[in-house]
Amino acid sequence: MIKIGELSNITGVSIQTIRYYENEGLIYPVEVDKWTNYRYYDDSSIKRLSEISYLKSLGFSLNEIKNLNENVIKEKVSQTKIDIRNLNDNLHKLSSVFSKGGFFMKNFVNDERVIGKWKKIAVVKEKEDYYLNKFINDEIFDFDFENIYFLPNGKDYWAFAGWTKGMLYYKVFQFPYEIIDDKLFLGIIDYKTNKVYEYGVFEKVDSKHYTEDDIRIKNDTNIEFTLDERVIGFWDAVDFIQDPSIYNPNEKTETKELNVKRYTFEPDGTLIVTYNDTNEAKKKNWSKNFIINKALKGVSNYKIKKFGDEDYMFVEWKIGPYFYTGKFYNYYVFKKIK
Repeated sequence: MIKIGELSNITGVSIQTIRYYENEGLIYPVEVDKWTNYRYYDDSSIKRLSEISYLKSLGFSLNEIKNLNENVIKEKVSQTKIDIRNLNDNLHKLSSVFSKGGFFMKNFVNDERVIGKWKKIAVVKEKEDYYLNKFINDEIFDFDFENIYFLPNGKDYWAFAGWTKGMLYYKVFQFPYEIIDDKLFLGIIDYKTNKVYEYGVFEKVDSKHYTEDDIRIKNDTNIEFTLDERVIGFWDAVDFIQDPSIYNPNEKTETKELNVKRYTFEPDGTLIVTYNDTNEAKKKNWSKNFIINKALKGVSNYKIKKFGDEDYMFVEWKIGPYFYTGKFYNYYVFKKIK
């Protein structure tokens, strides 16, 4: 028989995580010394920890692993097939989006003047208004980018589907542009009428030939793990808000079903994220005060606040736009399960 420290060394699973698995009923020692309270394990324990690690890598939650049976596996296989089919459908839609709904990209015509980085300096109703200092309050400007980039050869990045001379493609819309007196006037399209209703005025910062990797914001994810005992366990998503300072747990903000279902914080710094629309589970990392997404190179802060006897967690929700604008506007709210 082997002690817990030896089991940890053999399997690569931390002692804290092994104890957490014991508390959750996922693994049990084969013997506990009644005098010393030492836990002892055997080869079956090594096999069990290997099974848990493997099943987690396949997207099974700890709760699913605990209750694993033929039906659970069949459901996971079925859901995975659905996810694959949905992904294939989305790929088909994406490949055809530019030729449907009246949106068709023109053949690329180069415009060396526009290549590089542009900074927003004003918003106007008509182009002439810029020279009359008749500016619109920037808060009503729907195209929420302080900087835009024109990549060489009309190359796309993120929600920008590319460009050609005189036209910038954003999502499924065509935004006309014109350069006047070294200022770029970008026509913003009303999504309902498909007509220009205001202009963003941009000033050129540089003429660098950027790549998407140059543009994308990357957070430093090399954060040393620091334990936060408060977060260990399960947290259910309960709301999606804009301002944590005025949050009231008795007044729900988001009425639709939330995308995220649960955060499971494991003692070794692993975070398992489960979702409502699929049985999919994703693995991230955490350290005290931080949620770490190494795949996306993103770091979000979390804060815990107590309401009565309940613990609530507020997590910065940094998704696609954040990595290209540096802005985020929402927080996920989680409630700890006792």
